Amino acid sequence: MSAVRVLSWISRLAVITLAAALLFAASIAGVAPRIWGVAQSWRGGPVELPEFTELAMESRAVDSTGATIALFRRQNSQPIELAALPENVTAAFLAVEDRDFLHHNGVNARSLFRASVSNVASGAAQQGASTITMQVAKNEFLGGFERDFRYKLLQIHYALMLERRFSKDEILERYLNTVFFGNHAYGIEAAAETYFGKHAADLSVVESGFLAGLVQS
Repeated sequence: MSAVRVLSWISRLAVITLAAALLFAASIAGVAPRIWGVAQSWRGGPVELPEFTELAMESRAVDSTGATIALFRRQNSQPIELAALPENVTAAFLAVEDRDFLHHNGVNARSLFRASVSNVASGAAQQGASTITMQVAKNEFLGGFERDFRYKLLQIHYALMLERRFSKDEILERYLNTVFFGNHAYGIEAAAETYFGKHAADLSVVESGFLAGLVQS
């Protein structure tokens, strides 16, 4: 091998090594603040689980025949008990939103780890990995919070507390009564009325699947 070729090979190796070092340094610089943020997330007082707020109810004014002549409501929310819903409704939401809902303790550790690695690598919250319990915690207790690492830790903490305090049925019922479906519809009963003009108890398998997919989209 000639001296010129050796020098050329050494130069290319040096350039590659320098580029790799710069890439590694950039990666560390990008990830380090996030790791530091997680390490400091414990600071602050203990977090207590607040009570659920009362669900918004509508009021109707009717005439002597029972016909509605006026409707008053803060938002389109019509609470319904879980027992009143057909199995195909709950099955659709569990299949789309949280397949392991009946078996985890509020957090799906495997999905959360996978999403966390992806989000750190991309530098953006592209994956949530939120269980139904975590979504209830988010909707109930974390409105207006900045979406940082402390937010995710609080969401996990609240989810674990919810699972200790409420049954799976109670958590699922709360979720189905508060999740947003668009078009000002909050909860499965309001969504069934808005999109299909019927009660949630009368939803078909296809209609249930549509509404479950609508939430995820």
